[in-house]
Amino acid sequence: MKKFLVLLLVIFVGCADYLDKEPLALISEDLVFEDPVLVDSYLADLYNRVDFSGIEGNPENTNFAMISSMGGEGRSYGTHHPAYRNSTNVITAAANLGGLDYWKYNNIRECNNFIERISESVLESSTIEQRRAEVRFLRAYMYFQMVIRYGGVPIVTEVLQLDAAEEDIYVFRNSEKEVYDFIISELDAIAQVLPPQQSGENKGRPSKMAALALKSRAALYAASIAKFGQQQLDGLLGFPSGDVDYYAQLSYDASQAIITGGYHTLYDKYPDPTENFQNLFLDESPDNSEIIMAEVYDYSKNRAHGFTMRSAPHEFSNTFSTMLYLYDFTERFEFEDGSPGTSISREQIESQEWSPDQLWNNRDPRFKASVFYPESPWKGGNVYFHSGTLRNGEILSSGTSEDGWPYKASSRNTTRTGFMVRKRTNENIDVTPVFTDDTDHIVFRLGEIYLNLAEAAFYLGQDGEALVTLNDLRQRAGMPPKLTIDMDIIQNERLVELTWEDHSYWDIRRWRIAKEVLDGKRMQGLKYIYNYDTKLYQITFANGEGIARIFLDHYYYLPLGVDRVLENPNLIENPGY
Repeated sequence: MKKFLVLLLVIFVGCADYLDKEPLALISEDLVFEDPVLVDSYLADLYNRVDFSGIEGNPENTNFAMISSMGGEGRSYGTHHPAYRNSTNVITAAANLGGLDYWKYNNIRECNNFIERISESVLESSTIEQRRAEVRFLRAYMYFQMVIRYGGVPIVTEVLQLDAAEEDIYVFRNSEKEVYDFIISELDAIAQVLPPQQSGENKGRPSKMAALALKSRAALYAASIAKFGQQQLDGLLGFPSGDVDYYAQLSYDASQAIITGGYHTLYDKYPDPTENFQNLFLDESPDNSEIIMAEVYDYSKNRAHGFTMRSAPHEFSNTFSTMLYLYDFTERFEFEDGSPGTSISREQIESQEWSPDQLWNNRDPRFKASVFYPESPWKGGNVYFHSGTLRNGEILSSGTSEDGWPYKASSRNTTRTGFMVRKRTNENIDVTPVFTDDTDHIVFRLGEIYLNLAEAAFYLGQDGEALVTLNDLRQRAGMPPKLTIDMDIIQNERLVELTWEDHSYWDIRRWRIAKEVLDGKRMQGLKYIYNYDTKLYQITFANGEGIARIFLDHYYYLPLGVDRVLENPNLIENPGY
């Protein structure tokens, strides 16, 4: 009979009542499903295994940069970090993809076991129905994370026994379309069971709106792959082009249900749009109804991470911080009058001196809320990036001026890209004790749903509604409305609004523009010399990566990997590997 290590499960829930139970050793599975506290302990373990934040198996928390690095937004500091290696290395079937890989069949098996066993439980029917729906959500979420990486994967909904026949153990891949259809059907079913929203002690559990949010996202991905991709491996990968409207309508309907449902509204607590956007990711009060679902952290219960420690400016932390950087991707942010971020050309930037007001303080408020740039305010001071100060014809790189100007910024600020990640960085956290950040990790928020609806409406030919919805989001950001809409505008707005929220890589892949964006590109950053006499910056562009990237056509699907294909002869590897 299967056993569970109780002490391990206690860590995940921190339940005082449960600590009084004896014995604190091994408990049979039969007893687990007779006790709602033990059921929730088991369930807490399943939640933890899903890895919503992307740092599972990465104790240094450097994988916070993984998806952003793969998408060309930025990088982590160390060249040895998996996030940097994966984005600049050649991808092969034998490659170790580190935190980019996601093959959760052990977790899927545990979910299937939970669903089967709780269905036979003596617990109250309402508890059984609710917890089973939660686990079906977790299973659907894991299948979504796999299908966006590999395309079609095996759909397994029963517990496979180790002594089962080979034809049961060696499963075949379902098609990409079948996996998306399975995810959507599961979400439709559990949306009828889950409460409209979760709060209090249930915060962090999926709600009906969270199920609709995942449906909104998954159906949009399916629609865009049908629109921009092509079928391969006899339909194992891709969708028929005629499926665009079907999936776009599913995404549109799910998005509309959330937006008009009355449970979630765009965060609009502060009159200043920069301050408002900063606090959107930090405000965990009930007033922040933009958050549809978040992974909950609580330092008092041994649930914390190191995002702020890794992103905070080094000179304010004295730890291994200043690890999350942004490339010239920042050019995607418009100026506050709505002109393109490239309105001032790179040639112009390098040909004269500039003040922060001319280049950065007059950008989209979301830029100022998301990016540390030269002289950004922070903790009562300013963040600096200059590698030297020109004074009286001499470049100084140590010491300070008589008025306190540092002739050189912290070395960690000057060696990478000239911009760092501010979004989600919590100014109120003391990062000296390293992993103390218990800011919740947002899984779904309403801003994304607005973008999903706008894109789905555009696919359906409803340009007017797409434009209105996109402008609603821009209005919240303090940006002027767009007068027309096209795919370029939709893509740019999404990349700006969702910067460093683990969307960019998946978006440019599903739009099939990743090769154009990444292949042969060596992402750049800025280098600064401060002219003390003019109080302006001399700026040059510099490579932010050691080598040019490679993105081949077959990279739109990751490899299953040599080991998995060898272990299961019925698994077909993706093309090109």
